[in-house]
Amino acid sequence: MHRWLPSSIYESKPWLLIVVGALLVASMTVWSLSMGYWSVTRSLLTLLGAGLAIGGGAVLQLRQDYRAKSKWRRDRMP
Repeated sequence: MHRWLPSSIYESKPWLLIVVGALLVASMTVWSLSMGYWSVTRSLLTLLGAGLAIGGGAVLQLRQDYRAKSKWRRDRMP
């Protein structure tokens, strides 16, 4: 059984993933460039941030595609 979430929270979750991922990638990149080398931890955090941002973007695209298809079906039905 799925938990009910208010619409505003449901809509903002993918954007939160994108923002957190982008901030993580940017901060780890700047930190590594300022230190002069990439540590394993910073590399993994950069990959995690990229994954979060890509995942958030994929969720947004899937929601947009689903809504477009369901609207098309609703408009098409008699």
